[in-house]
Amino acid sequence: MADLRFADLADAVESRAAGGGDVARLDAAISVSREVGNLADELLDHFIRQARSAGLSWGVIGERLGVSKQAARAKFLDRVARLRLVESDGMEVAPRLSACLDRAGEEARLDGSAQIGTHHLLLGLMEEGVAAAVLEGLKVRAEDIRATAASLFGPPGPEGKEIPPYSEQAAMALDGAQHMAHDNGADAVAPPHLLCLLVSDSGGKARRVLNEMGVSHTDIRREIDRYIIAPGRKRRRRRDQELICSFCRKPRSAVGPLVAGPNVHICAACVNVARDTFAEPAGAAT
Repeated sequence: MADLRFADLADAVESRAAGGGDVARLDAAISVSREVGNLADELLDHFIRQARSAGLSWGVIGERLGVSKQAARAKFLDRVARLRLVESDGMEVAPRLSACLDRAGEEARLDGSAQIGTHHLLLGLMEEGVAAAVLEGLKVRAEDIRATAASLFGPPGPEGKEIPPYSEQAAMALDGAQHMAHDNGADAVAPPHLLCLLVSDSGGKARRVLNEMGVSHTDIRREIDRYIIAPGRKRRRRRDQELICSFCRKPRSAVGPLVAGPNVHICAACVNVARDTFAEPAGAAT
């Protein structure tokens, strides 16, 4: 199989070079090599993300890769956690959500943050769309979010040079938003889906900021509820609904067994996230 693969790649190089000589073949080989490397990275990212969704810890993943838990998480967290929608369902990111995510990244950079936290996602949602209209209707302003976040989590640091990666909690909110969009028959993941996930996470920085500002999460949910159901599609009765994790919003069929509590359920992946979060030094971004 290795020889066949090498032969296939060599044929691809020769085809691209098209008889152009040694320099042309070298250029073609470099190009093909980079493409193969990118494909290998994408393959590994896909299955590491799948492993995380199944509940495997960074410690286990690092052990299989021959590195420490911290090294595995530092290298792959952002790569596997960035918004990658359910390939099998062809989900897309609504243009307005893309603009909001870009704004969130810029807010984190200006904030001097090492990661894009859920409070930065909340700021990003002020950019445009239904989520922005809902928040503005509840008298939430971007400058108030920034001031409240600074009082809760500390003042901004020096402005960063690049957009930082997502924190794990922010990545899980994005992942949960895609599942909510899919479960509700939406054509694309939109700002209301993400806002719904942010206000559902009682321990997240976004929810803590809203609580401090006196903004009721039930008011937000009531305002956005009508937007997260596709037109013409009725809600199923609660008794007919599949159980979902109360934190990442993934259905039991996708994450496996759920641990039940009073009106709450949690999957293995979220348990691992909680364990990793409590193991981190105080003050780490969420």
